[in-house]
Amino acid sequence: MKFRVTEVEATFTADGWPMPASVRWGGEILPVIDIGRRWRAEEGVHILVRVPDGRVFELHTNSSQWRAALVSRPPHFA
Repeated sequence: MKFRVTEVEATFTADGWPMPASVRWGGEILPVIDIGRRWRAEEGVHILVRVPDGRVFELHTNSSQWRAALVSRPPHFA
């Protein structure tokens, strides 16, 4: 899995968790329809998100930069 620097539109909860609304991937801005597991690590926060076509991305932020990696894609995805 390879992370790419990307743009993410997000708000933050009162306790500091990012809530992604969209992610830029391959020149497209993809709306986030589901937020899954999230965890904190030494290097920052990781969040699993799903977009409308069924792809799942792992987003990572260290508070200054967002990165994204494609985790899975549905079988019908070309």
